Amino acid sequence: MNKHLNTICLTGLLFILPVCPATIARAQPPKTSDTTNAKQTNLLKDELYFGLTKPGGETVSESEWQEFVKAVITPRFREGLTVLDGSGQFLNSSGMLIRENSKIVILIYESSREKNQAINEIIETYKRTFQQESVLRVTSEVKVSF
Repeated sequence: MNKHLNTICLTGLLFILPVCPATIARAQPPKTSDTTNAKQTNLLKDELYFGLTKPGGETVSESEWQEFVKAVITPRFREGLTVLDGSGQFLNSSGMLIRENSKIVILIYESSREKNQAINEIIETYKRTFQQESVLRVTSEVKVSF
């Protein structure tokens, strides 16, 4: 019997699987020296999900979106941003399933009261301008290197 065994417990069942030490070694991430890595910085990452369907069924046009980015987002995040096209669904406040195209804006920045306020201003301006119920904001801490 192999003395290198791995035990897995899954929903009350016990499995004992043979594990080869060479397999474990291959599964480990490669070790690198600090001199070969680019300098890493801890920053915040916000993903903002902007729905493109207006009340009444009209959609935010590409030119309206580009003007919003130019006039509202870029002045607050001149250091950079990424915009992706999306398609999603959600339950609105009435419990109705809504499917719509969206724009996803990714912002990576140093944490500050000013940047947080800038993001809140972007969200509130979008909601007011395009009669939106909400804009989803997802914030996470990230390590970045250039």
